[in-house]
Amino acid sequence: MANFQIATWYDTWNATGLQNLVDKKVPLNYATRYNLAFGELAEIGTGGYSVHMTGKYADQVKSQILSQTNNGVEIYAGLGSTGIVDAVNDNKNNNNRSSVNIADWLSTNGYKGISIDAEDLTVMKQVPTLIEQLSSEFDKKGLGIAVSVPWPGNGPEYLYGKGAVNIFNKYVQYLEFQDYSSSGTPNDVSPWTSKGIEKSIIMGGVSTENGIYQTSLANTESWTLYALQNELGGMFSWRLDNDHGQDGQQEDVDPTFTGAKKIYDTVQAYFKK
Repeated sequence: MANFQIATWYDTWNATGLQNLVDKKVPLNYATRYNLAFGELAEIGTGGYSVHMTGKYADQVKSQILSQTNNGVEIYAGLGSTGIVDAVNDNKNNNNRSSVNIADWLSTNGYKGISIDAEDLTVMKQVPTLIEQLSSEFDKKGLGIAVSVPWPGNGPEYLYGKGAVNIFNKYVQYLEFQDYSSSGTPNDVSPWTSKGIEKSIIMGGVSTENGIYQTSLANTESWTLYALQNELGGMFSWRLDNDHGQDGQQEDVDPTFTGAKKIYDTVQAYFKK
């Protein structure tokens, strides 16, 4: 699929989602990267901050995905807003020690990077600084950085501040646009590319779980085609464990995976032309 990446999220707090993996009900071939929801940056006893995965099944979910996929699949730790500001300040005051902690923890625990899903506007303004702090330690260990972007139609400066564009272009592998919280992939891209963001790091995004933000299958296909035709970096979905479930909004109950399949099939068909 050339350099077009398909990513998705998987929860780590729900025993049903884990059991679906154990029972091999989940089509893990539909994505090349999995973000595990959720972790946070928490203070550690040796000083500074590091990753803490808050879902009780995180290790088991990670192990199941890795054991059932080939070596090309990557697992990222999904991080929310908690601890970002504290880690940034600790790095400034203590020779970047939290960045060292975070990179060491990811490498030791089998993660290939992080996806930062901060959704507090005050915290989001600190995300570029954190990324710049992390960059040298991540480079040493071959780790990647993604940013999961809520409300992407607002553009980079409103969400992340005036210095964000240069930092994202320099250090971030992927910007995962939560287009389902905004105006859709075809409309959300230009507020970023017009400010200088490289389109190759942008991923369109769909919501595949039942609820008011669920992206229709028609839009899932058309947004994926837009991403392909406009040479974006890929597509991502929130979230595979809960993809078009058959029991209303009951989490992880009888998912059909039709959203992830629609992305995958659209990409496969495009590159076979």
